Amino acid sequence: MDEVDFYLKDLESKFKKIDKSKYYLSYSGGKDSHFLYWFIKEYLHDTETEIVSVNTYMEHQEILKRMLENADRILLPAMKPFEIKEKYGSPCFSKIQDEYIERYQKGCRTNSLMMHIHGYVFVGNNDVKYTTLFKLNNTAKDLLLSNKLHKVSPKCCKYLKKEPFKQFEKQTGKKAILGVRGGESNMRKSQYKSCFTKDKKFTPLHDLSDELLEKIYKKFNIEIPKIYDHVSRTGCMGCPYGSWKGETKKELDLLSDSKRRFVIEYFKESYDVLDIDYKHKQEQLELK
Repeated sequence: MDEVDFYLKDLESKFKKIDKSKYYLSYSGGKDSHFLYWFIKEYLHDTETEIVSVNTYMEHQEILKRMLENADRILLPAMKPFEIKEKYGSPCFSKIQDEYIERYQKGCRTNSLMMHIHGYVFVGNNDVKYTTLFKLNNTAKDLLLSNKLHKVSPKCCKYLKKEPFKQFEKQTGKKAILGVRGGESNMRKSQYKSCFTKDKKFTPLHDLSDELLEKIYKKFNIEIPKIYDHVSRTGCMGCPYGSWKGETKKELDLLSDSKRRFVIEYFKESYDVLDIDYKHKQEQLELK
């Protein structure tokens, strides 16, 4: 038995720990959640677990098509993207930095928050307490403190995706099966250390490596959307959170003209801050 077969058998044993009638697959159409879809439908031949997606209005066309074809139920968010932007602001630097920025822009000035903004805070008799974890980068800090930063918030993800699932769980009593992997980021590595979260969501892929996932996809010829030829991860079209890898510009150049205009209008203030060139479109890449 090779490592792929061993992993799949181990994953099968993990699924035996849950009552399928009490869980649903949170299906985004991306590589991780689609692997779980394949495992549930093709490997386990499970027809009981419900496949549930959210149409956030911000998916790439290939990913949305996949969701529409495979999901048993498509949820819709209560708020649309521009409603969220108007009320809360738009994403810019990273989820955790944007959370600090949003709190500051709303008037919060607690020592804890200011330490994350400056990297230090004065406590007691002018003693200084420092932090090197989760502090604003210099660009974010300078623009924020000089009042030159637009209205920033990470809440679009919350209201476009998390809230619809939350309401679904409240209505059905079901818990999510999540295709999250601890190796995707340091934060996820600290968050997902076992098959179950504190609130009993099922995260069976928490220890699956990129290398082994690729071997599984190759061995079983599992379909990979062509957009992955150009970007490593998919999410909301043109999200600034992909800018540090240079993927936001690539995504923009893959979009149709109408979707490109929509995305630029939504994120343009953040694009300007991050120096993402959205005004000059390269020759469109073909999704072969």
